[in-house]
Amino acid sequence: MAPTISLLERAILKYTGLETVAEYRFHPTREWRFDFAVPAARVAIEVEGGIWNGGRHFREEGWRRDLEKYNEAAACGWLVIRTIPTELLKVQTLQLIVRAINTRSH
Repeated sequence: MAPTISLLERAILKYTGLETVAEYRFHPTREWRFDFAVPAARVAIEVEGGIWNGGRHFREEGWRRDLEKYNEAAACGWLVIRTIPTELLKVQTLQLIVRAINTRSH
């Protein structure tokens, strides 16, 4: 059976022609993964959950670990777009992601 493709992956493919990889491991030595990545453009999308209920990303230790991950990603040449689940598929967010990809891949 073929793997399913998310609405986000479909939109990125349609408007940029580039493949998106879910749970993409970007760092050569650390186990870090991006929620979604477009490796050809070095653009990542991170979906930050738990913002209203004190989830890991918004507690002190989680925040520090995310800072380390995102700073390392930048040092490795990645542009990371951060969003929350309810904003991920909104037109405004998709336009931002597509614009970032098109800017970096041309």
